[in-house]
Amino acid sequence: MECVVEAVSSTRKKLVLSLTAEEVNAAINATVAAYRKDLSLPGFRKGKVPVSVVERRFGEEIYSRATQDKLNAAIEKAIADNNLTPLSGMESDNSSAFKRNEPFSCTLSFDVLPDIDFPQYVELPVEQTKAVATEADRQEIIDRLRDSLADLVDVTEDRLPVDGDVVDVDYSGVDEAGQALDDVKGEHFSVTLGQGQALPDFEALVKSAKAGEEKTGPVVFPADYAHAPLAGKTVTFTIKLNSIKSRNLPEVNDDFAKKVGSESLEKLEADINEHITASKKQAARAEAMQKLLDKLMEGVSVDVPEGLLNSRIERILGERAMRLERMGKKLEDLGKSQDELREEAKAEALESLRPQVFLMALGRKENIVVSDQDVEMAIYTMAMRAQQDYQKIREAYQRSGLIYELRDRLLADKAMEFVYSKAVITEKEPEEAKA
Repeated sequence: MECVVEAVSSTRKKLVLSLTAEEVNAAINATVAAYRKDLSLPGFRKGKVPVSVVERRFGEEIYSRATQDKLNAAIEKAIADNNLTPLSGMESDNSSAFKRNEPFSCTLSFDVLPDIDFPQYVELPVEQTKAVATEADRQEIIDRLRDSLADLVDVTEDRLPVDGDVVDVDYSGVDEAGQALDDVKGEHFSVTLGQGQALPDFEALVKSAKAGEEKTGPVVFPADYAHAPLAGKTVTFTIKLNSIKSRNLPEVNDDFAKKVGSESLEKLEADINEHITASKKQAARAEAMQKLLDKLMEGVSVDVPEGLLNSRIERILGERAMRLERMGKKLEDLGKSQDELREEAKAEALESLRPQVFLMALGRKENIVVSDQDVEMAIYTMAMRAQQDYQKIREAYQRSGLIYELRDRLLADKAMEFVYSKAVITEKEPEEAKA
């Protein structure tokens, strides 16, 4: 069998395989023998079925298996002999199976990681912000916990609503021609003011009314509003403020701590401190890693494999189309040609893929391996965070081919962890601590 590896580009290889008719017959005979070994058919003892009967009965299946087995063996040998690491599924120009007494040839194309002239990536100096929990950080979490346990109390004094109040509102709207809008109408709409739960103009209109009063005024909808018919429109709202409730916040003491699941106020404060420190440490670590990566990427040329790039472009366009669809729009509504949209997606894809490919190549250089267990743990973590079924997410990744992209990302992450572990880290005080 003849096997030739050709370079299509710096990131794409071509494997040309050729088998003579004699080699094809030998591969088919080996597969027939494997079938015959454990085969039982009526009238024949196990393993004694004539070769001609086996091939006649299972011909197509045997020829397909013989082709796959022979090609897989040839591919594995070529990859090992030439020190190649395919990144994508191989594309073949011949999908037919072996036929007796006929030669066979095919060309397989696939992406590989580029050769990169790596700069120094060990013992790189980097500053990392020290993880310090400040009083402001602790107070912010305490305030959120108090807010979650607040009691709502009817406001009986004669006043306008303010940020933090919970209001009950009836509303309706008309367009610029004075026609009533069916999709701008509601009763007993409850909203907490000052938290961005409603449009700014709507909140301002509500804040101009006292309990029991009606007010009318314009509300401008943003151009990217999720409900397409209202996007960019100005609607005249009439609101009636039914009631105002204020939030009665609990005192911060041991009883408060127990209500949020802690043993005491002292234990709650210790847990909050630990949580803040851990979060800041993780953020500081990520920031230091980004500094290291930015430094490594300075002046480095990285060719992105074509298959990887095209796959990422399609995903970016697909996600953009889904976001627009939720707003009742399509990609065509952006007023750009398909070429323009694709160029935008390409620029976005290259921005994220260049450092990823760099790190993947570095990972290969350092013999860093992504195990099946690493992949399973990553999918499990995603499922837990999204509160979705692990098996369903796993099957979706396998079915869509995203499992390969996940492996690529995990390899890049491990390579970045390696660079960070070898860096010379200097801790610096955070700005808020200095102040």
